[in-house]
Amino acid sequence: MPSIPERVKQIITKEQVLIIGTSFKEITNVSPRTAFHIDPDGSIYWLEIFKHKTFRNLRKNDWCSISIFDKKELTGYQLKGKARLLTDRKKKHRMCKIIIDRLTRLHKQKILKQSKNQRINIVKFTAKLVYSLNPNEISDTPIVIDDDSHSLRVANLHRS
Repeated sequence: MPSIPERVKQIITKEQVLIIGTSFKEITNVSPRTAFHIDPDGSIYWLEIFKHKTFRNLRKNDWCSISIFDKKELTGYQLKGKARLLTDRKKKHRMCKIIIDRLTRLHKQKILKQSKNQRINIVKFTAKLVYSLNPNEISDTPIVIDDDSHSLRVANLHRS
């Protein structure tokens, strides 16, 4: 797994929002997430409370993208990788606790109220490619890439 550059982690931490892009067949979906955790191993975990478009798309197609941006500096990045629902109960419980514990009081109350009668799912995202979205940089060439052949094909860098 490629490591997420520190600058990307800094923007995520500062802005506190992930824009998740998913797709299945020809239907795409973009959805914000504000309840998440960046693990030291580089994985990003987020709460998936409702079983709507993002949830359904991820069950059919595990490739997704995360866009992040610094709205003051007008810089950003896009991470492409694989997402999966956690099934291990201990890991799921631990990640849920970590994510909810770091929410602000008001945000925590909203999340807990919305999830009261729902089973909370936790998604684990593993970055395979990282692109700059900065207008002064080449945005169609990844700045970080996993070296597996599928990631290379996704990045259009695979030489057959």
